[in-house]
Amino acid sequence: MNRGTSWRDVLLAWLAEYFELLLTVAGVLVAILIVFADLDPGEQGRLLTFIVWLQGFILWAVHRHAVLGRRALIRKMRVMLQDRVNNQLTIMLGAAESRGRDGNAHERADLESAVTAARSVATELENLSLDSLHRWEHRYRRLLPRLLR
Repeated sequence: MNRGTSWRDVLLAWLAEYFELLLTVAGVLVAILIVFADLDPGEQGRLLTFIVWLQGFILWAVHRHAVLGRRALIRKMRVMLQDRVNNQLTIMLGAAESRGRDGNAHERADLESAVTAARSVATELENLSLDSLHRWEHRYRRLLPRLLR
């Protein structure tokens, strides 16, 4: 544990890591308690109906947790990718600009093309999301290798 990490942070990280397992264990334990409880059949039926609802809620919560985790991962990857691409584009644009200053009209046109391409890449990176990924997969599904499907 780092000096700046509190027990609360460690506990929250542990709960996030084992979220699905904890919810599933809780649902199973409640179901076991109901089966072994000394209840009349009507009460057991109502409680088992509640268990079915609880398991549905657990499945929804697990799915939601996974979706939020994927969104966070995509956000982090987008920021990292933006930074790396922007660094490379800055280098490329700097080199193109230095050649374009002293160059002819053809080299200046190349510089404008490079600037337009850099802006296009930056815009694509800003719009990167799960939805854009799904649209891209749908558009190019026939061309994608089997491993990416």
